[in-house]
Amino acid sequence: MLNQLIKLEFPELQAQKDEIVENNAKNAKITYELENKILHALSAAEDIMDLLKDDNLINILADSKKVSSEIEEQQKISAVAEKEIDRTREAFRTVAYRSSLLFFCIVDLSSIDPMYQYSL
Repeated sequence: MLNQLIKLEFPELQAQKDEIVENNAKNAKITYELENKILHALSAAEDIMDLLKDDNLINILADSKKVSSEIEEQQKISAVAEKEIDRTREAFRTVAYRSSLLFFCIVDLSSIDPMYQYSL
């Protein structure tokens, strides 16, 4: 109910919240793929000397360091924005709670009398 209320009152705020959640999921997927690349490169090496000579592994590690630092910066920015959004959303929590109570009261009216089954 809180999401519906925020979508109605502040659609741009809800869109920003949805975008942050989507970006966090994308970043988690990218991090997981980088970890898998590193593990695959490590398992492909037969001994320690192969690890030291393998430029591919060094490039993968350098790329993953760069990408992970970019993701970390994005996470910091999104954490600040998400706190601000959540603070605004919390102001509407009581309204959302009351509206959910009203909704379920109207739903339960049909158990009192069948006339109310189409009241919504």
